[in-house]
Amino acid sequence: MAVVGAGAAGAFFTLELSRLRPDITIDLYDRDSRGPGAGIVMSTDFMDHVQRVFPRAFALPATARGVWNRTLTLCGDERIWSGAYGMVGLRRRTFHSHVRQLAADSPRVRLIRRTVTSIPEGRDAPDVIVLADGAGSRLRTSRREAFGTTVTAGRTRFLWAAAPVVLEPSFVLKDLGPGLLIVHSYPHAADESTFIVEADPTTLAGHGLDDRPLPELEKRLAALFTDELRGAPLHAQTAGWQPFRTIVNERWHDGRSVLIGDAAHTVHFSTGSGTTLAIDDAMCLAGALAEGTAVPEALDTYARTRQPVIGAAQAEARESVEWFETLCRRGRTNGHRTVFALRSRRPMNTFDRLRDRDPEFTAQTVHRLAGRPTDAEPRDVPLTVGGLILESRVAEADGSGGKPAGLVLRTADGAVRCPVGDDATAPGALKAAGARAVGLLVAAASGPDESTARGPATIAAEAAARGFDFLAVPSQTGTGRIARTRRAEELTFAGALPVVLLSAEDLSADEINTLIASGRTDMVAHLPADPPEEPT
Repeated sequence: MAVVGAGAAGAFFTLELSRLRPDITIDLYDRDSRGPGAGIVMSTDFMDHVQRVFPRAFALPATARGVWNRTLTLCGDERIWSGAYGMVGLRRRTFHSHVRQLAADSPRVRLIRRTVTSIPEGRDAPDVIVLADGAGSRLRTSRREAFGTTVTAGRTRFLWAAAPVVLEPSFVLKDLGPGLLIVHSYPHAADESTFIVEADPTTLAGHGLDDRPLPELEKRLAALFTDELRGAPLHAQTAGWQPFRTIVNERWHDGRSVLIGDAAHTVHFSTGSGTTLAIDDAMCLAGALAEGTAVPEALDTYARTRQPVIGAAQAEARESVEWFETLCRRGRTNGHRTVFALRSRRPMNTFDRLRDRDPEFTAQTVHRLAGRPTDAEPRDVPLTVGGLILESRVAEADGSGGKPAGLVLRTADGAVRCPVGDDATAPGALKAAGARAVGLLVAAASGPDESTARGPATIAAEAAARGFDFLAVPSQTGTGRIARTRRAEELTFAGALPVVLLSAEDLSADEINTLIASGRTDMVAHLPADPPEEPT
């Protein structure tokens, strides 16, 4: 076996295969140049899982790690703490050096310090060549068509840096007016922290941050974040601003070559799961090869097992990317509700889960929604719609073809049916005929980058000027919370009129509370899609 790359993926593959099959010779190639520094992050639960197999996997000096159970978000003048349980930051170079040495000490492993520039061929070529040489894998790039590689650049730009200071694990939402600079930071050592700055290109250009030499950029960013850095300098780990590139490979193996870790896939750094996924890849591939089946079958088993897992992780990462990209462009935040939206961009973080883990933070979020302390859940916080004061933010919809004719709203005086019209509707005439409130049906956006002459703020303001009292927005296609509620969230953020999300799915109370607390909608109504017609 040959393993190209001795980072987390390559080292753990070597460790696991050597443990399962100590009879196999493994050549572990480590490139000559040093990779970027700063830190990596993973959960204590995952570390415990790995240590059951490799007890010394994380036996690093205490000075090469940071541990935290909550995260600080600096949002305007507010300092908002929220739970982030059992997380660990590790000094990247120390960790990689440690696991590389563990792998090199395994039976029949030869550590070779050399950059591999081509895949060995001929009679002396290895039986399997594991490409664990990272996102910029030259060996994968040279066979792009064979692997079916696609690389998609994100909209924002980021700079990965280290600071010689122990910082709180935090998100910093700094309003430069216009646009935000967003910082993802965490301690990864007793004397150093990771500090990632992310922004929209227009914000960087508007403030003269986009084309500066790297030393000058380090000084300028350190000055902008002098309070957050407590006066410490910044040391860039990447060559200036760059987009995050999501790598997808249609095929994970070709002949005797197989991809693992970042060479096979990347997930956005905001999910903090890249190293975890790489190690899981390594363990799975080693297990498949150790079974003793023919190499092609083993590689097929590995790909069939891991590709669905990575597909789901990348789908979740796309949601996280979209959330941060949208926030970067807006430059306006709303305290606890923005932080709740940040936390709930990931599907596992629902209202109930966050309330169980961090009741104080969740209570403050609901207080912000209600405008006063309350024990009510978000769906039961009163809402004014036109001249009505609603007791519940869950409405009942009627209609056909996925289009509501009206909504039944719940007030203290009972249920009130309110019509929902389109652009041709005259709300004044409906009110003259007795309607207590009238809604406007707004078409869903086709995608996050949809361009329209009438943006969400214009749509909402024009509807309010015409006499509509609320906006009804169908949920969109997609499996994630961010994608399904994209247009509803845009209009809710505009703030001119209350927004009702029309969901084809009968959402749970927990999901409804999550959507309302995070500002993705003001209300929810279930509007089932029409069943497909039976063939005649």
